[in-house]
Amino acid sequence: MPAATSTLPEGPAEDAAEPDGTVLGPAVLGRVPRDAVRTFPHTKRVGSYLIGRMINKGAFAKVMEGLHIGSGEKQVAIKVIDKKKAKQDSYVLKNMKREPRIHQMVQHPHVAQLYETLETENSYYMAMELCMGGDLMDRICERKRLDEREARRYTRQVLCAVEHLHRHGIVHDLKIENFLLDENNNIKIVFGLSNTVKAEALALELLNTQCGSPAYAAPELLAHRKYGHKVDVWSGVSTFAMLTGTLPFTVEPFNIKQLHQKMVSGDIGTFPTDISKAVQFVLTLLEPDPDKRPSVKEAMQERWLQAGYGRRPLNAALYKNLQPDELNPTVLNYMTECLGYSLSDVMHTLVNNRPSAIMATYCLLVKKLARRQKGVKSK
Repeated sequence: MPAATSTLPEGPAEDAAEPDGTVLGPAVLGRVPRDAVRTFPHTKRVGSYLIGRMINKGAFAKVMEGLHIGSGEKQVAIKVIDKKKAKQDSYVLKNMKREPRIHQMVQHPHVAQLYETLETENSYYMAMELCMGGDLMDRICERKRLDEREARRYTRQVLCAVEHLHRHGIVHDLKIENFLLDENNNIKIVFGLSNTVKAEALALELLNTQCGSPAYAAPELLAHRKYGHKVDVWSGVSTFAMLTGTLPFTVEPFNIKQLHQKMVSGDIGTFPTDISKAVQFVLTLLEPDPDKRPSVKEAMQERWLQAGYGRRPLNAALYKNLQPDELNPTVLNYMTECLGYSLSDVMHTLVNNRPSAIMATYCLLVKKLARRQKGVKSK
């Protein structure tokens, strides 16, 4: 396969002076080292991306490392869905393209950013931010279990993101496999078989489809009953796993009816003696009766979550899509003056959070500029 080269033109835009006097502006965005692209190990090119090594694999999809050729940025994860395999499962086939629509509805610091979607005859591709910290599950396995302070921090971030998703009518597939970590050790939730309810009927409309894995699923899911947003409060399973290194409800050999019975009867695994203050919080989330289980907002007010955060109580913060005055002017100038994008198209795409080539280019150039600025200032 011939080596791919950058297609970014060397634009005429002048460099912009940073507040500290450092000159870093549009010109630096056009510098894509040829070696960075040429030496990136990959098997093929799809659109503006080189598809590299496999990071993870599931029944119908795999996640690959990717490089965005235009910016030279390698912090891209490419989710590849095999259309042929997806056709074997009617639910997966039906909802294959739902994930990008859900992503477009929300923008949150603890939800992985979707950049762009592409489609070929055989596959469906989703380019998103690469979470450099890896999987939370791997961290738990490496350490056997997390200390209480770290588990509290991650649980706060998860609940904050879930509350935001609920506000947009999204019920998530909450399990530890969907919790990744970024380079700053913060949670990034990725979507699985999430579902949605109509925003105008959040308190009334219940869902009637199955999603999630049995080990993480709330009892009402396993009982095939209608369910609502409180299934996501059952994420206490993940907090239990962080604190203990095990799952709260297990059956050997696996039997879904016996698993459900354990949940309903509260036959939960053993807590370590050194986390006594966390026990009541987890048991509150793992209330088998959804009518008695707290809502996400109520769970966010639990005392255990506030310990050590006296001046930063966990409240439901309102996160919105990017606003025009929040956009990076240096990157906007480069995209319009050097790449030929229409300013109105760029603004419309970003403000409406539309996964596309424009979104991918903007987000990755912002990351590139921020990294260059940080590198210069640290010298």
